[in-house]
Amino acid sequence: MSEDMIKSVQDLIDSGKGDPKRLAEILDTLKQKTSLYMSDYKYLESFTSQKDETQNKTDLKNKVNEIKQEAKKLKKQKTASENSTNDSLSILKTRLVSGEITLDEYRSIKKTLKDN
Repeated sequence: MSEDMIKSVQDLIDSGKGDPKRLAEILDTLKQKTSLYMSDYKYLESFTSQKDETQNKTDLKNKVNEIKQEAKKLKKQKTASENSTNDSLSILKTRLVSGEITLDEYRSIKKTLKDN
């Protein structure tokens, strides 16, 4: 555990995050294998929670993007299906006007198309 904390503190110092003097003191305390003050532990924990929060936001954004992409796919499929129905209705109307089908047949087929 202390080796992980030492590495974490060193990473914070290297990245320029936090108070370098305080982090150096915490690092020395850890290397001497003495207990940290609770305030120092909470100070380090605050950087971890910030990192976790950033990761959670990134994960959430990725999930939102995935959902948006899936919604676009579904919308395209729905549009294609609607176009197919509209094309079918157009053909159906043409057949009714040309006398190929009766009004009753037209209504029956139209109802079937709308239900699907």
